Amino acid sequence: MSSPATNTFNEPSNLSGRQLVAKVVIGLAIGGIIAALLFVVMSFVGTMFTSAFGQQSQEVASANPLLPIILLFIGFLSTFIGNIAVAGAYSLFYSKKYYDISKTLGLLFLTNGILFFILAPIYLIFAGHIEILFIVLGFHVVFSVFISACQIEFTANPNYAWSALMGNVLWFAFALLMYGLMYKSSLSSGPEQKIYVFMLLPSILAYGLIPFGAGIWEKIYYKAYELGNNGFYLPSPGEQSEEATTADDEINVE
Repeated sequence: MSSPATNTFNEPSNLSGRQLVAKVVIGLAIGGIIAALLFVVMSFVGTMFTSAFGQQSQEVASANPLLPIILLFIGFLSTFIGNIAVAGAYSLFYSKKYYDISKTLGLLFLTNGILFFILAPIYLIFAGHIEILFIVLGFHVVFSVFISACQIEFTANPNYAWSALMGNVLWFAFALLMYGLMYKSSLSSGPEQKIYVFMLLPSILAYGLIPFGAGIWEKIYYKAYELGNNGFYLPSPGEQSEEATTADDEINVE
């Protein structure tokens, strides 16, 4: 395992404007690639989805029993591939900050695997409710990108894990809001248009908005840090021990 040469985790990240734009471009590129792959998948199994919507509109309850399993694996594979790609791109272009790629990849694999098993029963519970299944898929994608983005930042700079969580939470909520608005606007559309909204937009929204919002939060917090405010700093156990020792020494001297 390599260790950072200069980053001592004693100050928050300070993204330049160019780095922020680059992160958003990386996210949009990966989100677009994932959406394109899902489009290819839809070209093969899209008939299953459209017929399921048609059966729902006709109040027919005989949807394909494989549909929730297929959507579960689509959500897992698309987000796992995308999150690994994001971690790899960050390690390549921001190697000083994202230096421990092996630990990051291990955590991403573990987290996305746990999320798979947590959401699997939910997919099965709503197997007879087609639109709800696709909403679950959208949430699966956005939440997986959010939790993976948090872990990438936690691994890079654990002393500011709380700050990274705050920035990601705010824009995770915003991405869900945008997805909800687009879902509502598609209610009067046909089955094919709904499928495009349900399957293609979540990855683009999540991979684009979450790094953008997190980067904006980093810049805002660094400005506060320069003004002497560092409320989200989390001292390591070693630092806490040193502080306790220093406090004891001061008491003993007095």
